[in-house]
Amino acid sequence: MPELPEVEVAARNLRRWGVGHRVRSTAADPRAARIFRPAAARVLARLRGARVEEVRRVGKNLLLTLKPPAAGRSRAAAPPLGIWSHLGMTGKWVRRRDGDPAPASRRLSLSLDDGSRLDYVDMRMFGRFRLIPGARFQDVPDLAALGPDPLTDGVDVGRLFDRLQRLRLPIKVALLDQTVLAGVGNIQASESLYRAKIDPRRPARSLSRPEVKRLAAGIRASIAFTLKSFAKAGADGEDADIAYVEENAPNPFLVYGRAGERCPRFKHADIVRIVQAQRGTYFCPKCQK
Repeated sequence: MPELPEVEVAARNLRRWGVGHRVRSTAADPRAARIFRPAAARVLARLRGARVEEVRRVGKNLLLTLKPPAAGRSRAAAPPLGIWSHLGMTGKWVRRRDGDPAPASRRLSLSLDDGSRLDYVDMRMFGRFRLIPGARFQDVPDLAALGPDPLTDGVDVGRLFDRLQRLRLPIKVALLDQTVLAGVGNIQASESLYRAKIDPRRPARSLSRPEVKRLAAGIRASIAFTLKSFAKAGADGEDADIAYVEENAPNPFLVYGRAGERCPRFKHADIVRIVQAQRGTYFCPKCQK
């Protein structure tokens, strides 16, 4: 499931693959209408001929800025075009050569002027591909509400401590709130709490400042570790497609998805799985007291 590290890899790859290139042609899966806003036909029509200028990531969101071709007799420059891409639960971007077979569950295809093709793949179709006029991403309420991004903004211990002091939720559930920290999801929350030796069931407001400092370090370490795992697998800057652990890819994580296995740190205890906010939480009851 794409969280901050997975979306960061997507942003880096789209930057490498797309920036400076024009969209020559487009295609969309007619069964994936809910992904697009406005309707797919209108979105695709606006993209044709546009040049990719910038790719940014904020939390789990990809923000693409494109320069449309000049229009009208005056050939006046058209305002920039923004695309907000959210990968949902199963989305990913992959690159192919024009003419290559379509990957399974392809929902969108952008053929570029260098002969490559960017395919958006999304089995469950919970992703989003939204047209943002003028690339005014700051006007999108969902984006404006996001908290600091741990990778680009860092994790301010004092700010995080103050925010958690106001929350009665279990700390694991609090970390899933994107207004607290943008990009931290189910995997990174479990992994970070394990690294910080904090029980995921504890009320967020019960954490001391030193514990929040450990948690901030755990978040940074978990994100860095996950990014290195993708680089090692060839998904970051190489030719391999990114693979998610839910797709039966090798599991690089310390506790996530490892219920019943021995704790890496405490060899006489097993990792357990509980459900919080309808999501699986993995932790070691001996280490995370």
